[in-house]
Amino acid sequence: MQIQITSRHNKASATLQNFITDELGKLEKFYDKITSCHVVLDEEHVDKIVEITMNVLNHTVNATAKSDAIGKSIADAIDKVERQLKKLNEKLKVHRGGNSNKEKAAPEAE
Repeated sequence: MQIQITSRHNKASATLQNFITDELGKLEKFYDKITSCHVVLDEEHVDKIVEITMNVLNHTVNATAKSDAIGKSIADAIDKVERQLKKLNEKLKVHRGGNSNKEKAAPEAE
């Protein structure tokens, strides 16, 4: 996976960039066909905004988070991307003929 980190209105430290890279690397366990990821770190007055755009096979996943702390914004954006990747993975499993949780309902009693 190619990761590009852009920082607006401030300079992202190497530690912060390594943290983001490590956290995004963990997302491959939810969906293994991630091709590239672009992270934008923006600082507007008090708010810290993180935008993540992730390209996966035939899809694009976007997440934006705003907070007063950069760490919280990063965590929130990564959580949003994780939920979207899980949902996408589940849709593909159902589309391919796999069983979804809805289909695993309790068997009918006779």
